[in-house]
Amino acid sequence: MERRRRRLVWVKFLRRTLPVAAVATLIGVMGQVAWRSLQASAATTPVVSESTVRMVNPQFTGSGRDGSNYLLTAQSGVRDPKDDARILLDKPTVTVNRPGEAATHTVSNSGVFREDDQSLSLQGDVRVEEAGGFHFVANNAVIDTNTGRVAGGNVQGQGPTGAVQSGSYSVSDKGDRMVFKGGVRTQLKGR
Repeated sequence: MERRRRRLVWVKFLRRTLPVAAVATLIGVMGQVAWRSLQASAATTPVVSESTVRMVNPQFTGSGRDGSNYLLTAQSGVRDPKDDARILLDKPTVTVNRPGEAATHTVSNSGVFREDDQSLSLQGDVRVEEAGGFHFVANNAVIDTNTGRVAGGNVQGQGPTGAVQSGSYSVSDKGDRMVFKGGVRTQLKGR
């Protein structure tokens, strides 16, 4: 009886303390995630001073080696005071025109344009619309405007011939070559 009574006391103790410990651990993990996300956002945003170059409705144009022309616009931009070639963009839009084809439009929440190598990194709700009826949504995209190559992560796409979802993607050869990797799921429609 004494052993049973001690075991019941121990079980009652565990029933009371384990949920409290679980809640405390959950609060600690959520606090750490929030702290790290604040640290990450603070690290990527440059300190804006009076001497920082601010742009309203900036526009950048250029041509790629593949014969494409691009127009990059944004609601606003800030030149990084530590790196003159780096421009932080708010709500960028990229329009790519290839000879004999309809334009492709890409929009996102934010982006970084590097003037030195003509590359564009897009972040947050990246949406691509192609004239052929294809629509893609991704977490991010890196566009090399010289070669026309695009790469990124976590993409979902839909078009007249089906749908695709994957962990990463790359597009090259004027859009003729698309490679999807990591948890690829496709659905093809018959004609």
